[in-house]
Amino acid sequence: MNVTSNCMEWWCDEPETLMALEIIIIILCLTGSTGNILTVLAICFSSLRFNINCVLIGSLSLAGILYCCLILPLEVVTIHRQNHSVPPLFCNAVGGIRYTLVGVILIHLGIIALYRYLNVVHITQYQKLSKTKPLIITIAIGWLLPLVFTMPASFQVWGGFTYVPAILACTFDRDIEQSNRIVTVSLGFIVPCIFIIFCYARIGIRAYGSSKRAKNTSLMKALRLSAMMLCIFAAYFIGTFPYFVVNIHDQSFSKPVHHIWTTFLGWTLYCINPIVYTVMDIKFRRAYKQLLMCNCEKNPVRRVSSGISTRV
Repeated sequence: MNVTSNCMEWWCDEPETLMALEIIIIILCLTGSTGNILTVLAICFSSLRFNINCVLIGSLSLAGILYCCLILPLEVVTIHRQNHSVPPLFCNAVGGIRYTLVGVILIHLGIIALYRYLNVVHITQYQKLSKTKPLIITIAIGWLLPLVFTMPASFQVWGGFTYVPAILACTFDRDIEQSNRIVTVSLGFIVPCIFIIFCYARIGIRAYGSSKRAKNTSLMKALRLSAMMLCIFAAYFIGTFPYFVVNIHDQSFSKPVHHIWTTFLGWTLYCINPIVYTVMDIKFRRAYKQLLMCNCEKNPVRRVSSGISTRV
């Protein structure tokens, strides 16, 4: 890596730091990709694929795979180029894909929270939305909705992305019209987080009320599953909220180190979902074990006639 003498950024005299950043990103890429791929395969080759929540987790993990396999390697390339010119087309593509996948992940967490909420609080509506067609439509919305906000910026029709040398990354261009960034951040982060918090708060209220009455085995299973998904959201929120705050507070990138560590925190927590599944759910532990031992289920439970099984 060669840095020219007229370089004015903080990292100009820190080649070891840049190399360390690249190595960390590569490690995150490998671990995150491997964990999420194992999760998708474990679901596909076991009876978990007939469980609604696991189908949604599989779709969420697919977004994680794409993020780890596409965005993280591109970030390594961006850091490796250092002060060399980063083509605008490259930045628009990277920025668009990055924020699209972040949106897909958060919307999936919202969808999962909605299904957990309905499963615990409104079982009739849950059964209606659990049929195959509504579920497919819901997942499709989770993948397509972020494109409404990121594609115009990628093509510089509404907003845009640019390379910021101080943070060695492509992000929203602060020198052009900002309404796209404001709308994307508001509808893509703030609103989903409020919705998810509402869903789990209602689940918590229901759990508190049920604890004073006779125990319902089915409800207890639903609550345990909801607790696992709440942990997934909590990890995502912890990883994303500092990045959100730093970008609001320091729009001039005067403190680039904070932008970088909050970004790395988010990437790290994106990779831990499979660990949460393993620790908190015995069915996932069994599915991972069978997959790694090449002992997949030969005759998994068949789907019911009305659609995917609604079992919790």
